[in-house]
Amino acid sequence: MLLIIFLWIVLAIVVGFMAKGRGRNGFGWTMLACLISAPVAGIFLTTITKRSQQGGQPLPASHIDCPLCGGRILREARVCRHCGGDVTETAQDGELAAMPEGYWFDSLDPSVELKRTAGRVARPKATPPWIVVDESLDSIVIGSRWPGQLWRVRVVKLGDMSGLVAQPGYWRASTIELLEELPLSALFGANGDAVLDIIAQIRKLSRIEAQGLADNLPADAHLAYSRAWMQWSQQGAEPAHDSVDEWRGTLAATRRGDKARSPIHSGFLLIHAQLRLRAEQVDGDSAFVVVEEDGETEQILAPLWQGACDALLFAAMAKAAPQYVAEQDAVTLAHAWTRVFDDESQRA
Repeated sequence: MLLIIFLWIVLAIVVGFMAKGRGRNGFGWTMLACLISAPVAGIFLTTITKRSQQGGQPLPASHIDCPLCGGRILREARVCRHCGGDVTETAQDGELAAMPEGYWFDSLDPSVELKRTAGRVARPKATPPWIVVDESLDSIVIGSRWPGQLWRVRVVKLGDMSGLVAQPGYWRASTIELLEELPLSALFGANGDAVLDIIAQIRKLSRIEAQGLADNLPADAHLAYSRAWMQWSQQGAEPAHDSVDEWRGTLAATRRGDKARSPIHSGFLLIHAQLRLRAEQVDGDSAFVVVEEDGETEQILAPLWQGACDALLFAAMAKAAPQYVAEQDAVTLAHAWTRVFDDESQRA
């Protein structure tokens, strides 16, 4: 009887040493083996993941765990001293896989200094202005420069994320990896080619064509535009505004539950910005009217150019966001565009 007890304890101790060699608590496994039998504990021990022998110890800033065997090695090590494996590429792959992926609009702005090498883009120093990587396409801010390039990217090094709200929908990066170039039409949704067509037309718009757009605006086009905005805003939630009139002239808005800015993402803002540039090229200062309100002055489009702008915004809603536009409203919204450009192309 004493011999059996002795062998029971010896085997439990052996299990404890085995556990310690696998990075586990030796004493705890010895006690477990005493309670449930050493063979059972030993078999169970071999079925669970082996830990680094330093697993229960704090990880110094100068060390990492080998991604191949779990042994503790210097952070800058190229070869693991425990298993002899090459850890340089494995560690880099592991770090990159954990970094977020998103979308970056490269405005190709020469005033923003960037280093572009071997599929990577980086700030010369880890300081603002950061490279902004959006989580989704619908929240990208294009800015004043157009056209540019659209990329799916991976963040390699994060910038300063302090001071941001929780889940802002984007990352500040100092270094990114370019994964795939995307067509610019993707910026404006499934029918983004229609927005590109309108922008291309704006870049060569004549004053006569602008006058034709303004003259052919249906009286109820603004209501049709507002109804489409309201339909978009209540997608999956209550509308941001209860009254259709409150959507008149909207270029961007927030929608409850996501980061979307409009039915065609940033398309309305870009059309408006491009039309202002073209108006100035064609008519100079006379393309604008200066108004004063509450002691502040603002430069707005003159009636002719504002009418042309509205016609182009309405056409963009009808062509690029048909899912939010009723059939009769689509005809109304596209009327001015059809009369000026579609009829013009037929005559040609």
